[in-house]
Amino acid sequence: MIASFNLFMLLLVVGAALFCRGHVWRRSWRLLAAPAAVLAYGCIYAPLVLPWDIAAPTTVGVLVKSAYFGLCFLTVVALVRWCTDMTWLESLITAVAGYAVQHIAYDVVSIVIPPRPDQMGGSPVGTIATLAVFAVVYGAAYLLLGRRFAFAEDKIRSRWVWVCAGIGIMVFANVFSLVFVQRRLEETQFVGSFYDALCMMLALAVLMLGSANDRLHGDLVVMQEADRLKAEHYELAKENIELINIKCHDIRKSFSELYAQTGGRPSEASIREIENSIRVYDSVFHTGSDSLDVLLTEKSLYCSGKGITLTCLADGHALVFMEDSDLYSLFGNLLDNAIESAQQVDDAGRRVIDLNVEANANLLVIQEENYFAPEHAPVFRDGLPVTTKSDTRHHGFGTRSIAMQVRKYHGEMTMEARDGVFSVSIVIPIPPAYR
Repeated sequence: MIASFNLFMLLLVVGAALFCRGHVWRRSWRLLAAPAAVLAYGCIYAPLVLPWDIAAPTTVGVLVKSAYFGLCFLTVVALVRWCTDMTWLESLITAVAGYAVQHIAYDVVSIVIPPRPDQMGGSPVGTIATLAVFAVVYGAAYLLLGRRFAFAEDKIRSRWVWVCAGIGIMVFANVFSLVFVQRRLEETQFVGSFYDALCMMLALAVLMLGSANDRLHGDLVVMQEADRLKAEHYELAKENIELINIKCHDIRKSFSELYAQTGGRPSEASIREIENSIRVYDSVFHTGSDSLDVLLTEKSLYCSGKGITLTCLADGHALVFMEDSDLYSLFGNLLDNAIESAQQVDDAGRRVIDLNVEANANLLVIQEENYFAPEHAPVFRDGLPVTTKSDTRHHGFGTRSIAMQVRKYHGEMTMEARDGVFSVSIVIPIPPAYR
């Protein structure tokens, strides 16, 4: 029984598991389906498939073995879907990646340890050596690929392209292996195994690079849409603030005329209260950039209501070379992150945001500092703080959007958290035409 037990299903399940890092596994009882499937497919191989496992495969033999391997593959797709939080497409791509790793390991064993690596028969030394090679290949696959693999269906551009690519890779690997690799002809065994392994490595590279490209494209689309909405929001806010300022000016004028006509005068406290209520809508900031003034005014009003002090020393004329949409995105995200951090600070005296913008030696220098609560200290990855929200698929784009805007203008940015203070330093070269 042991001699005829086939390891393909076990190796395929383990291969797929290498690419499940970062996903949530469902209730433990569901995981029992995996060993049950491994046992079932391992046992049915001998009576149903082994008779067709010959050196010169016939058409019927190829079809029988293709059906067996295809059913194993589909079962692994279902197992991944059943046992994790992946979608069907994510499960398909994960199973394809596992299938490719299994093929690479099989080919390596075929080259260095003949004859067949998928049977438990043979000498104990050969069996141990075979399993050792599989372990090394699988370990390398996880370290180099598995722990970095991230495929998110909601960020891909075309589901059908990925479906066709996944199925195509599986079919190619299956047919090529059966027709060319497993013929056991000495003159073709080495070349076929080497070529099969090379093709599977390229397939894994396509999966890795393709998923990364789609993920970055999805993030870019989200950031661009967020920047567009921010620009529309601040343009509307600019119009509203200008209109309110005009109305408030008219109210003050009418209020003064009313005093002159009636000859009466309310108390000084009442006058100050009314004038302060009106003055809150005046543009507090006059930086030289209308767009920055609107943004700072809106953020200042919000901070006032939340007990946050926003101070700014800015030369808006230094921003003239930046597009309004980029300016809104850069400073909007910068202040939004600072406000969110300041709101988490319990000490009212430390709920302060300081922003400085100046031109220095043909460089635009932007510096922002704010306190943060120790229990909410930012965690950095690749020089940027990662989002603290659980839904990482739809959050965490603010700092990346800031970095994208800085790169667009060929600048440099550093972010750091030290002694309870989070600081951002941005340096952007001012184009010669605007110096």
